[in-house]
Order: sequence, then structure tokens, then C-alpha cells
Amino acid sequence: MPEYTADSVASTPSLARHLSMAYSIATTEPHQGSPSPAPLICYRCGAIASPHIALGKSPHFAAAVCASCGAFIRWVSRYAPVEREARRQQARLAVMAQRPPSPLQIAYLAALGDADPPPANMAEASERIDAALQRGEVAS
Repeated sequence: MPEYTADSVASTPSLARHLSMAYSIATTEPHQGSPSPAPLICYRCGAIASPHIALGKSPHFAAAVCASCGAFIRWVSRYAPVEREARRQQARLAVMAQRPPSPLQIAYLAALGDADPPPANMAEASERIDAALQRGEVAS
């Protein structure tokens, strides 16, 4: 896995921007704004140190590698944890909107006393279940 020096990164502006973004995400993920990446344990050499951020292999954006031996430690996302979760939820809802409601969802809505027409898809059923639970309607 290639590791980039300041000189090689500076010669490629977009690469410099992306790696610095990965570095900032890696630094803020564990310690919310600490100046260096959180120390990680290398499973090869056992060192506990701040990793180097290297360019990832497709489809991964970047990788945290051991500063001592260069071994891979973990993948680093280009997105902040909050944005990753938002993107995951958005994709989940998009898939649920394409599927019919499950029999268990329909049965649970009936047990919650939902008198509306049957939901059109899983996402709608899930939203109606959440709304019923928020109102305090608990299944008996």
C-alpha cells in the first residue's frame, strides 16, 4: 500500500485535499478534534501508536497503517461518523421503499390499533409503527 510523503502529495492537489480530509476524519473520529490520530494497536508488531494515513484501494478511500512496520490496521472513511450514519439510513429507507410491507409489520400495526389502509411499502409501515410507538400506543 503506497504511503505518500509531503512532497509527493503536494504535487497532486486533489490527492492532497483528499488525504488531508481522511487524516482530519481519522483524527476527529476517536477523540473529537485531537491534533493527531488516536493511537491504534498494530496486530503485526504490537506497537501502540498513531497510524499513518495511506491511500486506500478501491472501493476504500484511505487506510490507517502502522507507523512502525507499515502493516494495515483499518480502513478510514471519507465521511465523518455522523454523515456515514445519515447516508446508511438514507440507503436503508430507499431499499425499504421498494419492498412490500412484511406480514409482521402488518400484524404489529394491527396490534397497535392502526385503522388506516395497509401501508404501500416497508418504509411507510416502519414510519407508522414508529409514530404509533411515539404516541404511546403499546402492543398488548
